Amino acid sequence: MEKQIIDEKTNIDKELLDEYYARMEKGQELFIYRKGKNIDQGREGLLLIKSGFEKVVKMRECDRKGCILIKCAKGDRVTPKLSVIVPMYNEGNTADELLTLLIGHKWIMDVEIIIVESNSTDGTREIAKKHAEQNPGLVKLILEDGPKGKGNAVLNGISKATGNYYAIQDGDLEYKVDDYDRLLKPIVNEEALFVLGSRYRKDDWKMRKFSEGGNKNNLIAGYLNVGQKLLTGVINVACSSKLTDPFTMYKIFHKDCMYGINFKGGKFGLDWEIVTRFLRKGYVPVEMEISYKARSYSEGKKVDLIGNPIEGLKALWRSRFVADVYDYGDR
Repeated sequence: MEKQIIDEKTNIDKELLDEYYARMEKGQELFIYRKGKNIDQGREGLLLIKSGFEKVVKMRECDRKGCILIKCAKGDRVTPKLSVIVPMYNEGNTADELLTLLIGHKWIMDVEIIIVESNSTDGTREIAKKHAEQNPGLVKLILEDGPKGKGNAVLNGISKATGNYYAIQDGDLEYKVDDYDRLLKPIVNEEALFVLGSRYRKDDWKMRKFSEGGNKNNLIAGYLNVGQKLLTGVINVACSSKLTDPFTMYKIFHKDCMYGINFKGGKFGLDWEIVTRFLRKGYVPVEMEISYKARSYSEGKKVDLIGNPIEGLKALWRSRFVADVYDYGDR
């Protein structure tokens, strides 16, 4: 199939893209030339994806002097569907309530719930099986042989997803399911491809407050709060961004944001990878304030106070300074 071309002098809008979409075959490539050295790929990518195109890439090299080139391909125009990825390992105290809330929620878009259960030892697997058996059209269950890290479980779930938007949902109750209503509005209204639910509040930066455990837990909470601010600053400096909470679990994004990237996964490094790689592609997230009630370590928190920051910093270094913007498809 011969590629279609939009030259640098042509203004791109929805009507023009509709014309190209109508005359192109599925999978046929569209090359868009733009004048100048920089381009707002977040805006351009949103416009292209809204129009039914996919595999959006800003090419590293351009055959026209003074231009940059965006390449994409005709895809399917489908109704937006959200795949909620729920990695679970030893969440027996909260799994049943959380899954009941997710399944019973009145979603504002089509949804599927994908549970990735990593062979828990506390009854979580049995709870997940029960909900999957009771809701076969809504819940999909992936059973792993053992825990390989939250990041790897999320990527496993995404690999089986049928939605064109993904959301990451922890197996505890630190976040409120009702917050999805606000977080999804920019998606449903076709205003954003990437949304973060920020736990940060301007009037109180201490997002973690443990209700039990005395002075020891207060010290841990303080360590986590200060570390959160410092590591957020590191990401913002490295990526020239102004995010308030890049490490939030509530991340919602279009599947095309992942195109061209080979994610490593790991335990908690995926949180860093997603934000860093998407920012490098030009997809700046819309941040929206959410509710958050931190659980303490006695309640099941799994964050490694030293190991997780080290893993994250390694992921940042690799994603920002070692890897190319794309791992393939950008030449």
